Amino acid sequence: MRAACAILFAATALLGGCASTSSFSVRSETEARTGACEQRTAEVFAISGKIDAELAECVRQTFAETTRELVLDTEGGSVEAALDIAEILEGRGLTMRVEWQCNSSCANYFLPLARRIEFSPRAMVLLHGSIDPWTLDRFRSRKSEFMTLQARIGRSTEEAEVAFAGILARTETTATRQAEFARRHNVAPGWLLYRTPGSDDVAGLDHEPSLSRAILVEEPMMRSCLPGVEIAPYQAALERRWLRSYRRLGLLWDRIAPSGRTVCRLP
Repeated sequence: MRAACAILFAATALLGGCASTSSFSVRSETEARTGACEQRTAEVFAISGKIDAELAECVRQTFAETTRELVLDTEGGSVEAALDIAEILEGRGLTMRVEWQCNSSCANYFLPLARRIEFSPRAMVLLHGSIDPWTLDRFRSRKSEFMTLQARIGRSTEEAEVAFAGILARTETTATRQAEFARRHNVAPGWLLYRTPGSDDVAGLDHEPSLSRAILVEEPMMRSCLPGVEIAPYQAALERRWLRSYRRLGLLWDRIAPSGRTVCRLP
């Protein structure tokens, strides 16, 4: 988990893309899906697949004011797009139902807005961080590495400088949006796995799992981090599906750690 952002930014540098991406999936590449949204009934809306600008526009054009329930099955994706969607969902007091996955950006920015969260028997929620001061500081300190990576893909020094400045500015803007979102909705720093420069420890989180890329959120952690949300019991379903010995070993192989005793400390 602690290394996830560093890896993300290295890949971003190679691709020359946007740094503001947060997704994590247990699906194979053959199962990866593009984002989609659907107004299933007057009261039920569904979001699935990867969160990106096209999905945000789909939600903007399709979401009905009569919606009372949001069905989720997404591995996350663009933080910017997720925050765009969150702005549409804010203040609606929706019941959110996790069909399979609500990971990364989905968990970070959608679930804190729910009135109630429900889960299918196979559902999981994964956290692996957000755009925090630690991440920004890390990226700034690795400018020379970024420049080297850009040179390898044929960009001039001037082009690389512009690319670095653009990604940094865009990511700083997104970080500010995230901070404002967290303040508006009293989102616990531990839910966003929020770190400050100079420390790898997550602020406001007790018993953080070590050596993991992501946390599988068990019921005690979710209840402690989202105290204002009504949460349907789901620990027994996790135990039956994801925390059985052979599946737990598979998660650990992928460096996904069950949250166990991990809880948020609220101010």
